Amino acid sequence: MEKRQYFRAKLNGTEVHISDQAGFCMATLKDCSRFGLCITDIPRKIHTKDGNFIAIISTKGINFKLQITERWTTKDGLSMQIGGTIEKPNWDWTEMIMKHEPINDDVWAAH
Repeated sequence: MEKRQYFRAKLNGTEVHISDQAGFCMATLKDCSRFGLCITDIPRKIHTKDGNFIAIISTKGINFKLQITERWTTKDGLSMQIGGTIEKPNWDWTEMIMKHEPINDDVWAAH
């Protein structure tokens, strides 16, 4: 059982575009919370500057531009996975994530 401070939502069909301020790519959103996310299938040609990058997350016709600080990275062949903290998440992002969070504390305890 994972012990996380915040619930992680899995948003199927969500596009992620990443910019390292020199180039950009598409990747896959594995999961996300109010204050963090995990992105997979990132080409290794992306190099975050000082561990910071921009992620544009598109879900249900809404785009969220998020400043991400990298917390960890794993590399697998030609791609990598990054876990990061969302710096100063805006209210629209927080509200969207809240819609995916369990309402009942008993449901949260099961995660």
